[in-house]
Amino acid sequence: MVGICRTTTGRWLLGVVLAVVVLLPLALTQFEISPHRVTLGTVVVTALLLIGTISLPALLFAEWHGTDE
Repeated sequence: MVGICRTTTGRWLLGVVLAVVVLLPLALTQFEISPHRVTLGTVVVTALLLIGTISLPALLFAEWHGTDE
């Protein structure tokens, strides 16, 4: 039962990381990003960077923890 949960979690995290990798360059090219004011592009890119920053280490630690046991 624990193996099923770990595999599902790893797949979800991998999907999130891949989605961020695909959406981040798309957002950078399609939206206006300004360091001087808040725009929709700035919010979207910041959110994608934060999600990627959290999910990539979580994916790495989940895989590392899975092979350790």
